[in-house]
Amino acid sequence: MSLPTMETQFKVASEAAQNFVDHFYEARTRRRPLGMFYASTSARLTGASVKPDISVNGLPVADVAAYEAMLEGQGGPVVYDISSFDAHPVTAHYKTGEPETTGAGGAEGRDATAAAVLRNGDRMSFAIQVSGMIRYTHEHTAPATITAEAAKGTPPPPGEAPSANTNTAFAVGTTPTPAAEAELPEQPFNEAFLLVPHWEAWARNAPRNLRKWVIVSQNYRTL
Repeated sequence: MSLPTMETQFKVASEAAQNFVDHFYEARTRRRPLGMFYASTSARLTGASVKPDISVNGLPVADVAAYEAMLEGQGGPVVYDISSFDAHPVTAHYKTGEPETTGAGGAEGRDATAAAVLRNGDRMSFAIQVSGMIRYTHEHTAPATITAEAAKGTPPPPGEAPSANTNTAFAVGTTPTPAAEAELPEQPFNEAFLLVPHWEAWARNAPRNLRKWVIVSQNYRTL
């Protein structure tokens, strides 16, 4: 069976990466569950001993649940602004956990179906490199940047000058006004992923909410 052409591989990787970046960082910004993005959601990959390898600033994270707990423990929400990303094919035919292709017409039909899905790039893996900025909301930095009175929205005692740092605290889940947004601290970050096929998502009559590629490696670093 012929492998997908390099043109097909780069096209599939580019489109899949765009879809992944759009949805993954939105989910992370909004603190939505992230399990669907990882290999641990696939029974076939898990059965083949594939599990997500996650590291944050050089430190390993045990699993997706531990990663989500770490994000929750950071305090108020943060906003991820993506400045750029690159996608590169890694393996034209990823085989770990791969199911047998089924098709009408017996062995000949199965062979034709397998050849088609391979040629279309449905069984490839690819890497994504993402760069951007993290914008911290006021809740995230409230203990270090605003007074207790300001955090509660109460004025200072009579005769006492306001603190030099009297930013108004925002409710969790809300977006600051553009004027206040410029005051929020920012930090650049870089993140690298390796994604492989989510075999259950490529099956016939698969649920529509499954991601077609899932994370097996994630390396996050703030700069």
